[in-house]
Amino acid sequence: MLGIAEKAGRPISFWEFTRYGLVVTAVTIALAVPYLWLRYLL
Repeated sequence: MLGIAEKAGRPISFWEFTRYGLVVTAVTIALAVPYLWLRYLL
């Protein structure tokens, strides 16, 4: 992913990548936990 961005003229730093990755991870967990709780515990 970083190589593609660099070839396109938009290099992404490690910290920028980490910041977006943490946001995506947090949103995924926030959506998955209630679903799994409702699906398997009710």
